[in-house]
Amino acid sequence: ILTAGIAHEINNPLNYISGGLNGLENFFTEKELKNKKTTLFLTSIKTGLERVSSIVSGLNKLSRNKNTYNEDCDIHEIIETNLLIINNKIKHKINVNKRYSATQHIVLGNVGQLHQAFLNILINAGQSIKTEGTVLIFTKNKNKNIFIEISDTGCGIEEKNLQKITDPFFTTKEPGKGTGLGLSISYNIIKEHNGKILFKSELKKGTTVRIELPLKPNEK
Repeated sequence: ILTAGIAHEINNPLNYISGGLNGLENFFTEKELKNKKTTLFLTSIKTGLERVSSIVSGLNKLSRNKNTYNEDCDIHEIIETNLLIINNKIKHKINVNKRYSATQHIVLGNVGQLHQAFLNILINAGQSIKTEGTVLIFTKNKNKNIFIEISDTGCGIEEKNLQKITDPFFTTKEPGKGTGLGLSISYNIIKEHNGKILFKSELKKGTTVRIELPLKPNEK
């Protein structure tokens, strides 16, 4: 409910700004609209509006009914939306490399929950990289499933902690930097969608999260 309320509060002024931009375009003369500086100025505003609109759309999806498990969930779209949401946090230090090889990527489930699961995983990947690094996202189809790998070149996880990372409230982050619930929530969401999730990590080299989800029946 809180997420939906925030999205609504953002969306209202967004509509006013969008309407104002249209009015501004009508205000300029044809000659002024051909001016490079004017065009760049208007294009920048449009790009910003589209970006905020996409984030609002993502927030709305996060707030979907948590008890519904029969929605069409586009895994590629979910990943893209979440990358947009966290972009400002990671763009200055992380190169995101996407290799979408899966030709079928619709699963049946709860859109809001799957958004939350992938958002938590992507946030963890981003936070594990302290200065500069890469996050690689790979998908493929096999045996009526979609496989997703999210790898980072971050700090990695000690072997003794690897089995604990999906335990509620377990965290290796500094106090105040994490609750230890993110990966636990993601783990349970994937399991509730009849999926599998595995973690592979090497200290100071990075972590890979492997997810397997069954495709929607007519996607097989």
